[in-house]
Amino acid sequence: MARNEHLLSVGNEALEPMTSAISGLTAQIDQLTSVADARTSARLATLKTRMEEFTASVTFVGQVKAGKSSTVNILAGRPALLPSDVNPWTSVVTTLNINTRAPSDMKSKFTFFNQDEWDNLMIGGGRLGELANRAGADDEMEDIRRQIGEMKTASEERLGKHFDLVLGQSHQYDYFDDELIQRYVCLGDEDDPDIDPKTGRFADVTKSAELYMDIPQYPISLKLCDTPGVNDTFMVREQITLRSLRGSEVCVVVLAASQALTTMDMALMRVIAQFENRQLILFINRIDELNDPVKQVPEIRERILDTLKSNDISAETSVVFGSAIWAEAALTGNPDILTEDSREALNTFYVATGLDSESISLDKIWALSGMPDLLYAINERIAEGAGARLVERIKNRARNVASQIRATSVAKGLSDTDNVKRDLDGLSPEDAIANLIKEYDEKAADLSKMLREKVMHRLSGAENNFVKRATDSLISHLEKYGEQGTWQYDPAGLRTLQKAAYFSFGRKMRRETGGLYASAAKDVEALYHQLLGNHLGEFAIEAPIVPQVPPPLGIGRTIALDLQSTWWKRWWQRRKGFEAFAADYTRLIASEANSITKDLEENQIAAVLENIRAALADFLNEQKETLLSIANSKDQNPQHQAGLLAKAQPDKSRDDILGDILKDLNNEAA
Repeated sequence: MARNEHLLSVGNEALEPMTSAISGLTAQIDQLTSVADARTSARLATLKTRMEEFTASVTFVGQVKAGKSSTVNILAGRPALLPSDVNPWTSVVTTLNINTRAPSDMKSKFTFFNQDEWDNLMIGGGRLGELANRAGADDEMEDIRRQIGEMKTASEERLGKHFDLVLGQSHQYDYFDDELIQRYVCLGDEDDPDIDPKTGRFADVTKSAELYMDIPQYPISLKLCDTPGVNDTFMVREQITLRSLRGSEVCVVVLAASQALTTMDMALMRVIAQFENRQLILFINRIDELNDPVKQVPEIRERILDTLKSNDISAETSVVFGSAIWAEAALTGNPDILTEDSREALNTFYVATGLDSESISLDKIWALSGMPDLLYAINERIAEGAGARLVERIKNRARNVASQIRATSVAKGLSDTDNVKRDLDGLSPEDAIANLIKEYDEKAADLSKMLREKVMHRLSGAENNFVKRATDSLISHLEKYGEQGTWQYDPAGLRTLQKAAYFSFGRKMRRETGGLYASAAKDVEALYHQLLGNHLGEFAIEAPIVPQVPPPLGIGRTIALDLQSTWWKRWWQRRKGFEAFAADYTRLIASEANSITKDLEENQIAAVLENIRAALADFLNEQKETLLSIANSKDQNPQHQAGLLAKAQPDKSRDDILGDILKDLNNEAA
């Protein structure tokens, strides 16, 4: 356990705009609740719950041995929590749920692969087997089957008769410790005398681990997700990492300073290239291992920025340098854990900042470790991203609820003698509302269909364009060099075209959906005026917030064309004649290109389109309840709402109270 947990609060200032806005919104919702009926109060309580349960997801990816787990351990205030520097074969994603509500007394949960997932790996060879089959790499498939057989045998030996029973299940505990965690996530390593290969009894079949803890130094709830990397034999970890990154607010890429981006796996580069620059943070760990960190850090930074630029990643991406071991020394209050070289590097850094190395302090070590900068960068992105969107959504809903309360109050205050002309084109209120909902449900369906067709047409065009250029290049190579040597075509161009198609879809979606939502809000607003005539006065209903378009992570998945192996040489040797080369290659590259398109369609585009319809349906259904209540208000007590208002603030009128709340909601900075 850490002695100096207070250090974890450094960087919280970046969250203050978000937490302040949430606090203000909570007070305003409480005011609204004081003048609301039971149905609307329940709606407002849901908004408060959403703010209270807000959790920001931060996913850590990177090279093996770069110190991902060590970095996550430091941020959790538990330096030895997760096993670090263990056998990289493990495919377990470990999520630390910080300040979240755990089910009952559960403190840890370990989930196993289900039978289908295990069969896909054991029988089909996972993603690598899928690629090998598509490329016709028979020799590689045999090698995959051999390794899988060894893995399955080892798993069955470890689990014995329990092997078939655990698949698809999960184990839950009311505690966690080192021994328990290693049992589920650490395979052990025959070359490491400190790790017993028999320790990780369930590690082969464990898909994910979740730990629950409270850290009062953090003012919000966090999910810190430690991924196993992306460069394993069967590409299981790539799939798991991609799944973890979907829905993550911040992606922290952990690299070792001695390697930085010079040897970064291209698979990792392809994945992070799909994020917006404000979602990415590069943490360059282990600067304590550099010979001359003061001189080398600026050089490494320049090299990193050049590498990012060459891979179409914004140079504005945050790059933070630091050392997890220095951070551990500060957090535990034990500088003795530092090696002589690490201590010397720290002293060099300390002196370079103009400080006296003889009076070194734990706070200064913490600052030099880079952790405050990393925490600030993470918090800043949470506040500007998911936090700002949360505040915007809640304010939007709260303003509409305030308007609904006002309309309901006006309706309840009207008597039978009040002259209210309802102009609904001869329809009953129920039919007018139902027709409006049906109309916009159809419009949303038509919009979704149009957006899907356009993006799929453009993605198909990107595939066809790439296949033609690749095939033309192959034929040109054959004409020039004949069948001697091998040839390969970089699929980066395909990804550029697919990314452009996806972003074009995002822009069009935001524009068209925004227009549809605005139109729906105007028509709903008109219904209120039609039901209440000139008694409503100044009144507005806001359009729902347009859904987010997530980064196109599917574009970063590995395809056969990315693999630099003996496959292509064998593929080449098995073909004779230009026609065979061109025809076979066209089929292969078309299927590989289509696999990315299919992933985008099924895992990204479909979700966005579903969110468009769901957000509009939620908006209309909520308005329907209020409109029907207003239409039937003659049967209710006209004094009820006025009584609620008088009880809440007896010296203010109904309109004054709601006017003040709406003014606050409109002026409060998000």
